[in-house]
Amino acid sequence: MWVTENKKTGKYVFNDMFKNPLTGKWKHVSVTYGKNTARVRKDAQIELNKKIEKKLQELQSGNSNITLSQLVKKYFELAKDQLAETTLYRKQHTLAIMVEDLDGQTIAKKIKPTLLNKYFDSLLYEKKLANATVQSYRSCLSAVYEYGIRYGYLTENPVTNSRPTYKNERAKKNDEIENKYLTDTELQKILKDCDEQKRKDLKDLFTWMYLTGMRIGEASSLQKKDILQTKDGEWFARVSGTLLTHRNEPEKNKRHSKSNSAKTGNSNRDVLLSDDAVKLVKEHFKGKKLNDFLFVNEWPTSDGYFIPGKVNNVLKSIARRQGIKKDLTSHFFRHTHISKLAELGVPLYVIQKRVGHGNSRITREIYLHVTDKVKKDLKNKLDMLDVSSDLPSLKVLKN
Repeated sequence: MWVTENKKTGKYVFNDMFKNPLTGKWKHVSVTYGKNTARVRKDAQIELNKKIEKKLQELQSGNSNITLSQLVKKYFELAKDQLAETTLYRKQHTLAIMVEDLDGQTIAKKIKPTLLNKYFDSLLYEKKLANATVQSYRSCLSAVYEYGIRYGYLTENPVTNSRPTYKNERAKKNDEIENKYLTDTELQKILKDCDEQKRKDLKDLFTWMYLTGMRIGEASSLQKKDILQTKDGEWFARVSGTLLTHRNEPEKNKRHSKSNSAKTGNSNRDVLLSDDAVKLVKEHFKGKKLNDFLFVNEWPTSDGYFIPGKVNNVLKSIARRQGIKKDLTSHFFRHTHISKLAELGVPLYVIQKRVGHGNSRITREIYLHVTDKVKKDLKNKLDMLDVSSDLPSLKVLKN
């Protein structure tokens, strides 16, 4: 313990330190008295000891007064070394919204399931977020609370006991399969619109995603060095990252970069290229160095990159011009690729590996929908086979 005098008030501050068992860092505690006598120093030490004991008990029992904002910050100190860049960015974005909505200065242990029920319901019915989006919000917040329990800041996770009133999306789910991929006519309309708007850069990007099933972030971050050819002459595109946009970055040349990994572990893969895809590759090789991106946004006001949100806006404009009654996004080309492979009878596990999906509901449902449709078409064609007595008799040929 040491004593300092407050010159303004004439009072004495008695100070001590203790080591936080969770962080290993030293923390300061203090008490103030009007005198500095032997008796006062003894009382001050007793009071300081009680303060230290209380704080240690709080830390070790998980009954700390850590705020939501502080808890999230500590969570990311650990998560930044564990999560893929894209996952980390998504969680940072989601939790930043939740910290603002729930007030980051709120004591984390005081957030109860009833409060979260009201909050999640407001996201569903006031902000009109989809069930899947709110489920993602819950998952992110739950991970933060689980961290708090694991490291002794908290004893309970209120997210696990929250019960949002999810919307009935059965009709939406039944409708979304047909409306998640393109017909041949719709695909041709999109490519024709690109020609009419003199956007060959977009046409090539859309064609590439249709031919390979890549996500837009994967396609737009492909570099010349990512295209490989085997000794047998087969061509592959190596997917090992995705395009990152660094918001609020003032320097134009630093606003975009390629991540060190694709979206998930399954997303890192080599994609076999068709002859048409190889033609596109060779065309975009011209004049490029190994580290240059293969597909470049040539719109005059762009930074040269294909940003998913902006590409989706372009696709919505194309849909309006071409009379396509679907809410187009860049993912449609990926889903169309999946539907075409399903039509060709490619096994589901092969398709999943090709597009970098470990387990995707949409991929499975598109596959099952298309294969069921192929079976029905076959049945209709079989029913057209007519067997009648008018068929000519068959002669048996003898050697």
